[in-house]
Amino acid sequence: MLMGEGGNSNTMATQNSDIMPVYGNRATRKADGHDDLTIGQVARLTGLSAKTIRYYEEIGLLPAAGRTANRYRRYGQADLNRLRLLQRIRLLGVPLSAARDLLAATSDARCAEVRTDLLGLVDQRLQTLDQEIAALRGLRDAVERYSRALADCHPGESELFSSCDDIRCVVEPDDLHCCDEENPNALSSCV
Repeated sequence: MLMGEGGNSNTMATQNSDIMPVYGNRATRKADGHDDLTIGQVARLTGLSAKTIRYYEEIGLLPAAGRTANRYRRYGQADLNRLRLLQRIRLLGVPLSAARDLLAATSDARCAEVRTDLLGLVDQRLQTLDQEIAALRGLRDAVERYSRALADCHPGESELFSSCDDIRCVVEPDDLHCCDEENPNALSSCV
């Protein structure tokens, strides 16, 4: 007799059988000791919380778990593989929406097919990262220029900010849209 979640022993299995009785939409095959797992066991093996595993199941990234007679969820090797793949995808910063198609295709796919699809997803992520890095480099350059401009600017020590006519020491000249007919609220005079 196998112990169910929470220590219950309501799930029966014989050692001769290679299919465990699971009530729900799938049967779990015994292979290497990673089948017929409780959500707690899956959580320990993957490092994910049970709440996260249930969430992934709820939003369709993990198929609905089979259930035993006492309604406890049961997971197998395919679930572990899918969760580990999902963890890796998330670690790479791939949005869940982009991972959905890949994860859905893993049910009947061969490892080589998953690898090919994953490679495409990772290549897309690399392109996105390159674009983000280029944008960040541009932002860094702008911040560095602004830092130098602030260091080179020496406003009057006694002048109050609220009455300062020349704010080029805190705002870059390009940001001053003064003397601009399209911006009637701009400063009326530029120094």
